[in-house]
Amino acid sequence: MWLRPRTEILPPDVRWWEFNDEVSSSVMAVGFGLLGLVYVGAAVLGLIRGAAAAPYAGLLISFVVLRSAFLGTLENPEPRYLLECYPVVLLWAAVGVMRVAERRRPVAAP
Repeated sequence: MWLRPRTEILPPDVRWWEFNDEVSSSVMAVGFGLLGLVYVGAAVLGLIRGAAAAPYAGLLISFVVLRSAFLGTLENPEPRYLLECYPVVLLWAAVGVMRVAERRRPVAAP
């Protein structure tokens, strides 16, 4: 559910994995799926590199883990139920990007 493209209200067909009808719509949906993969990957990178520096990191991590575990127990979960977790994912992605940018920035002499 984390990597499924949210195509319900977008122009691509809901059955995006079938490349029979409109190839451009299916390619757009695959692009949305790859964008979700980039978000989750950046969030994991931020979690690995900056977990100790972020306040309330355990609370945010437990929210996402418990929400995902709860949705895993439902008979018919929908991907839109994970939208509440994306602010946390974007926060961790920002922490990861910030850590990478800090490593590349030259240190100025005092």
